[in-house]
Amino acid sequence: MPTVKHLHESFIIPDGGKSTRLDHFLSLQLPNKSRNVIQKHIKDVLVLVNGKKSKSSYQLKPSDKIEWFEYFRKRVELEPYDFPLDIIYEEKDFIVVNKPAQMPMHPGLGHYDHTLQNALLHHYQISNQKDSLVKDCLVQRLDKDTSGIVVIPKTIEAREFLSEQFKSLKPYRIYQAIVWGQLKQKEGVIQEFIGRNPSNERSIEVSKDKSFGKEAITHYRVIKEHKKFSLVECRLETGRTHQIRVHMQFIGHPLVGDKRYEVPMLTYDNALQNKVGRHLLHAKTLHFTSPSNKELLKFENDLPEEMLDLIK
Repeated sequence: MPTVKHLHESFIIPDGGKSTRLDHFLSLQLPNKSRNVIQKHIKDVLVLVNGKKSKSSYQLKPSDKIEWFEYFRKRVELEPYDFPLDIIYEEKDFIVVNKPAQMPMHPGLGHYDHTLQNALLHHYQISNQKDSLVKDCLVQRLDKDTSGIVVIPKTIEAREFLSEQFKSLKPYRIYQAIVWGQLKQKEGVIQEFIGRNPSNERSIEVSKDKSFGKEAITHYRVIKEHKKFSLVECRLETGRTHQIRVHMQFIGHPLVGDKRYEVPMLTYDNALQNKVGRHLLHAKTLHFTSPSNKELLKFENDLPEEMLDLIK
């Protein structure tokens, strides 16, 4: 397997900040990394400052850009994964499955074998569909921890047809999420730009002044309320990366289990936050036009047990 260098974190030093050493700054930003690991990373040129090699003792200045890289071994060949897929519908041109939580869509950093693509390859092999498209087959993506309905084309023609639908935002998509707290406004529209912050490319967030990102529109309504959390239905009018997670954080009600998009000053049930093990988001409804006969197809499935148990 070839070794690939991957940009893992990126930071820009703000104006007016106190001068500090590069290794000390990184130890604050990356608390899971020891000082020895950080210093070795810098020595091995896996940390760049303004695109150049630096030293641990370098004193950071305003506007300095720090990039932290990681190595990972990229597997070229896709390996079949014997996993019992929850197949909702299948025909010669495409397949619709209920993706479980904690399964990545495709191989990537730290996940090589137990992905949806690996499981599809195994399914196609044992069902004598060896010529079905597996690599470059994704027209729709869910986060690793998001469960729910996805459609995967089996041919290049179906991929192009479905891809155009998702690019033009024609599919009807409804998600359900369990969020912290009770929303004062039980129904509404969140219309805020979302994108990667130029000051930290790893941070996807709302751009209040619209200086970065693209417009994102989420329609939401409360389905059920509990003392500490609420079940919310979200209909996407756009399809930005982490759109529901970022939008719900923006209005002060992040997803239960989502440790990336938390809200400062919000009181969490830390035991529950740690117990659920993933952000509680489920792709419940998907409507799209069939690439086979151009008919409108409608699919819907139930919430997974861990979400149903919580809202009883």
